Amino acid sequence: MLKTFDEIRDHALSFEKKRVVIPMAEDETSIRTAIYAFEKGFAESILIGREEKIRETFEKVNFSHDNFEIMNVETPEEASFKAVSLAREGKADIILKGYMHTHLLLKAVLNSEHGLRTGRLLSDVLIAEDPASNYKRIVGMSDGGINVLPNLEQKKQIIENAVKVFHLLGYSKPKVALLAAVEVVNEAMPATIDAAELTRMNREGEIKDCIVHGPLALDLAVSKEAAKKKKIESEVAGEADILIVPNIEAGNILGKAFTYYTHSKVGHVIVGAKIPILIPSRNESENDKLNSIALSIIVSQYRDKI
Repeated sequence: MLKTFDEIRDHALSFEKKRVVIPMAEDETSIRTAIYAFEKGFAESILIGREEKIRETFEKVNFSHDNFEIMNVETPEEASFKAVSLAREGKADIILKGYMHTHLLLKAVLNSEHGLRTGRLLSDVLIAEDPASNYKRIVGMSDGGINVLPNLEQKKQIIENAVKVFHLLGYSKPKVALLAAVEVVNEAMPATIDAAELTRMNREGEIKDCIVHGPLALDLAVSKEAAKKKKIESEVAGEADILIVPNIEAGNILGKAFTYYTHSKVGHVIVGAKIPILIPSRNESENDKLNSIALSIIVSQYRDKI
């Protein structure tokens, strides 16, 4: 089992170097990420955007652009469709969003004619070095990036996507906590009703190769002591590997709390498309983006499984 991002990065380096395409790679963070990925042996990058601006940014960071392919386009829309086109042609293994709005890239990815759909639900799986643990471990969270208010079937697929990622990280039967505000079913809280139904589906074999329990409040999912005090008996309570949030607001807040409140190392990847898609916040650091590249390299080895 991979328990830290150092281990994830080391494992990613055991695979062949990948090709990352970065639409709107005009900002310093995108350029530095491409440079670090190249220097550390993870990937070669194709940089899409206004060529003059990209070259100016290389000058600002005092690094040569000789080892990078630059493709000139004028707008984020053009950059998005060019990145997706390269992926469809087999010329790119991973798409990493540059300095642009996420919805523009996803519009190209989800295009019914020229996009990267597979028929599966796309969802964002975030991995963080667990700030609630006293020993080295990672925790996953989904979905804080794509699905706004998922229904029951979509939540099932969100769980399955996250579980597949954890299988690739060496977790044979990850424990999945379905987060809500309380740990009991409350008719006024739809998230608790869905959680109870998803728990049943797991017990009856409709959701496989993991242990699912919910509803669970966050404290019960991450703390055995809290679960004991509330007399909650569960294989998942206090030992959750994956946290499934009820909606995108909860996921966005929790994901950013990992970064800004606990200063945890994070990385995330969208699965369900033909190749891994990375949609980091424009404020994310080069290190976190490099973590996402390493994670996506592992995921990209097993496209038939993810």
